[in-house]
Amino acid sequence: MTQKEFLQKVREAYLSAREYKYIPNSNQQVLSRGTSHSISSETEDLFGCYCAEKVINEKEIKIIIDPPISFKGTDLKNKSGKKSLLMRPDILITKDGIANCLFDLKTDLGYKRFELLNQAKEKNELLKLIKGHNAKYKDGKTKQEIEIKFSNEIKFVYVVISQGNIKIEKLNEYIRGIKELENIEIYVLSTGDHLNSYNQHSNWNVNETDFNELDNLINKKMKE
Repeated sequence: MTQKEFLQKVREAYLSAREYKYIPNSNQQVLSRGTSHSISSETEDLFGCYCAEKVINEKEIKIIIDPPISFKGTDLKNKSGKKSLLMRPDILITKDGIANCLFDLKTDLGYKRFELLNQAKEKNELLKLIKGHNAKYKDGKTKQEIEIKFSNEIKFVYVVISQGNIKIEKLNEYIRGIKELENIEIYVLSTGDHLNSYNQHSNWNVNETDFNELDNLINKKMKE
């Protein structure tokens, strides 16, 4: 899957999200949706697919979508300090059982953009704590418990699909702040129109600079 194909599939997911999923046997004309379906899970699947196609040695690499990662049995606790730490990234990459990259996919920065830098700072501190620690997640199908260990080179990566819904000056300000953090990266994959644009001839473009840097990071993590 090329960069453009990935973004085009996200665009198609937006368009199909406006349609209802089940067609009545009669009176179809009376039915319509007032809101779109959420495409977050579909975007996670698409990005997982995109990463999977880069794998060279399938015996070494695991790409897990939406894994609940538990640190039960360690001294790592959640914010309240009462329960074991639980993380749930959108995508996790492991190589030979070593977790080396976590991804958080965002369709855009939207209304949460003001929180992003603070969230990134919290994630940066969290990654400092989990380096070298063991954890577990359950396979979604088999429910088998799988043990992993976090790499000392672990990265947390924000993948922003569309540049839209925020002024470019403000976006660049947040990006600069995030890129100063040791363990956090951020990449914006498309410029121009938002991929959910209602314009039939939407004018969006691949942000090749960021997308190429993201590809380099993914390839690097699959070799570490």
